[in-house]
This record gives sequence, structure tokens and C-alpha cells, in this order.
Amino acid sequence: MRRAGVSAAVALGVVAVVGIATWLVVFRDTAEPVTVEEAVTSFRTETEPTPSTPSPIVAGVYVYATQGYERTDALAGVTHRYPRRSTIAVAPRDCGVSLTWRVLKGRSTEWVYCASGKGWSIASQDERHTFFGSTQQTTYTCTTTPVLPAEPSAGMRWRVLECGTEDTKERGSARVVALTELSIGGVRVPTVHVRKSTRFAGAIRGRARHDLWFDRRSGLPVRIAMVSRTTNDSPIGAVTYEEAVTLRLLSLEPRR
Repeated sequence: MRRAGVSAAVALGVVAVVGIATWLVVFRDTAEPVTVEEAVTSFRTETEPTPSTPSPIVAGVYVYATQGYERTDALAGVTHRYPRRSTIAVAPRDCGVSLTWRVLKGRSTEWVYCASGKGWSIASQDERHTFFGSTQQTTYTCTTTPVLPAEPSAGMRWRVLECGTEDTKERGSARVVALTELSIGGVRVPTVHVRKSTRFAGAIRGRARHDLWFDRRSGLPVRIAMVSRTTNDSPIGAVTYEEAVTLRLLSLEPRR
């Protein structure tokens, strides 16, 4: 009896070890940073030829001091701490520019800004998040979504009418918090501080707030602070995602 009990205990231990090993292999989570050199290489190989309409922002890879994290409670839950440096690659588009923030391999956001006589507006936002080896891509298409007025003044307010997917809508408001100056690499830069606050409804539910400090001369974001908390349904139940990050531009000169 004792020998049988020991054998059963050993068998259960083996099963437990195999189970843990299988869990680690199937649900292994990694969060590898994207280096500045990798971002520059991607820019050189992926950027399309310059369109006929020049962009007010010089194309290239801009380096930002970075502080923040993303977190999910899916499965056992995991937090990805962001590296001290990340990049935004600026590339020309027919209507304006695209700004692609890459911080981790599997975590990126691309904003497409269109320019008009009224200023900058957001045309689309593509987000990618990777947890446990699975990447979720969500692309929001925006209509009438101004983000930077051509003639900003402190206290200006406007509605963010709509960004969305087939099953999710994002709506909110924005305002000019202040006109101020920031030091970027020892250079004083006049900026417009805009705060955009939105809510998500539908398959994705929650809130987000983006504070953006734009260079008044070019429209380049020289500082960004993003906070979001959302919940969406999944095969394993409701999953919550959180992100809080601050980006601070280190130099006005892009790498190419």
C-alpha cells in the first residue's frame, strides 16, 4: 500500500510538472523592446516614396524618453514594462503624415494625421498588442476627429465625433489646455497642449485620455501622456487591459 501510494504521488508529480511545462510553452509571454537601430532599419525598408504633397513634419525616426507599462488580467495576468527609449517613425501620407510608435515587438500604434486649413485631424489609429504569443490588432477609422486646431487658443473645446471599428465606437471631447514652451534637447519649442478624453462602447468598453504637446511650427508631438483602461469579451471571459505611458522627445533631429 505504501509503495502504491508513493508511486501514485510520483505519477501525480510528473503530471503536474508536465502540465506546468505545457503551460509555459503554450502560454509563454515575452516582451522584447524595439531598439532605435531596429526602428531606423524598418523606416528605411518600409517607408514609401514621398508623395507630391510635402509634410510639415520632417520624415524620420524620432527618439523619446519612455516611462510606462501595459497590463492585462488574461490567464494569470501579466505586465509589460516599457524600455527607457522608444521611437516614433514619421512618414509622409497623401493627406498628411503617419506616426508609428514602436515600443515592444508586438506593441505598436500607428496614427494617420491629415492636414487641412483647419489644422490636423485623425484619419485612423491602428493598435497592436501581444500577450502570451497572441497579437490583437485593432484599427479605428475616424471621421471628423480634429486633434490640433490651425489657430489654437487656451480653453478651446471641440467634440471628437467618432473613431471606431465594426463593433466598437470611440467618442469624446478635446480641448486646448495651454500654449506653452518646452525644452527639447536644449532648444525652447513653442507647443500646444491638447487633452483628448474618450469613451469606448461596444465590443471594447472603457476610457482613454491622451495629453499631447504639439510643436506649433510643425505639428510634431514632442510629449505624449496616454492612459487607458478597457474591457473586452474573449473566449475565456471578460479581459481587462490597462496602459499608462509618457513619451518625451529627446531631439528635434530625426534619425534616417
